[in-house]
Amino acid sequence: MSDVARDTSGGQTRGEHVLMVCVLGLLTAVAPLSIDTYLPAMPTLADQFGVADAVVQYSLSLFFVGLGFGQLLYGPISDRHGRRPILFFGLFLYLGASIACALSTSVEMLIVARLVQGFGAAAGPVMARAIVRDRFQGAKAASVMSFVVMVMGAAPLLAPMIGSLILFIGEWQLIFWMLVIYSLVAVTVLAVFLSESHPQHRRVRDRTLARQYIGYLSLVTRLPVALYLICGSLMFGALFSYVAASSFIYINQFGVDQSLFGFYFSANIVSMLIGTFTNGRIVERFGYRTLLGVAVGNTLACAVVLIATTFTGFGGFWGVAIPLFFLLSTVGVAGANTVAGLLDLAPDAAGAASALFGVFQFAMGAIATWAVGYAGGDAQAMAMVMVGAAGGAVLAYLALLRYAPMPAALSD
Repeated sequence: MSDVARDTSGGQTRGEHVLMVCVLGLLTAVAPLSIDTYLPAMPTLADQFGVADAVVQYSLSLFFVGLGFGQLLYGPISDRHGRRPILFFGLFLYLGASIACALSTSVEMLIVARLVQGFGAAAGPVMARAIVRDRFQGAKAASVMSFVVMVMGAAPLLAPMIGSLILFIGEWQLIFWMLVIYSLVAVTVLAVFLSESHPQHRRVRDRTLARQYIGYLSLVTRLPVALYLICGSLMFGALFSYVAASSFIYINQFGVDQSLFGFYFSANIVSMLIGTFTNGRIVERFGYRTLLGVAVGNTLACAVVLIATTFTGFGGFWGVAIPLFFLLSTVGVAGANTVAGLLDLAPDAAGAASALFGVFQFAMGAIATWAVGYAGGDAQAMAMVMVGAAGGAVLAYLALLRYAPMPAALSD
């Protein structure tokens, strides 16, 4: 029996299990905190630097580029050297980049600092997914990942409100100084509470790093892996189109006060938390592939409704807000179940498979945020990108059902 098969329980007490989930959630939250605390300040930044809204949105796109590229590099290195060293490196790089963001005197400096910040933040999500796969498999991994996502969800739930509060009492630079403090807390928590999950005897030693990176190609060319990657990344494309456009839609288009933006944004994050919590409770009963299908179907249906309301003006503000609430409720469901499916297909390369998901996810995030800005940055632009992303995710899921049947050993 393999190490992976034996380790489905993680060898943990219930208290240790809860602590691990909370720590992984804290580390993974570095990325969404960096995105969502910054959102209320985007219109202010455009005014202060004297640039178009789309230019400020590029600072978000470049953050996603760094986030994706970092995961591409970190995965194989962690398969070779362990998870903790990568986490420490990423967090310290993130710390330095956050200081640079706070000290930025031009939009160009901010964009470059955000690129580096994203590269550092990439360590959190890719290592969290790999650590889950180090300890769990199958539906259990999907369940644990759902609860990690749920804990992580506190970040985008609170972050816009924190950002709005900071802007109420001070300047936008304070947002990045807050992220500096958070990264110091994350380093401390990592050092004290999280042990290495990838022991020496399971590390890749018989291949050079160059061969490990070439191994990415062999993963991507496996049809089930490619379909999971396409499906999951397109779902996140729908999410990131909302992230890119939300502050401009709420503040500029519908006249929501900047100090209240966080509350409106967080209402949709509540829907994501409800969805991921529900997924964590029922996925072991219904299976992660079935619930992935529910998620992509719901997203497409809500995106079609959103197209209708934004182009006709039906319902005004609520015609946009209500479909968004239900659309976003299953994005986290898709993420957790996509990761479970991917990591079951590559149990001996969890870091590489996790990194690939991050690369595809945030590459799609960069494309989606650019597309929203290019199309005008308003509610209609967001809805068009969402329909395209959700439609592609549905097609990938249908192809997965047809061309990549579920292995019997992983169906429960």
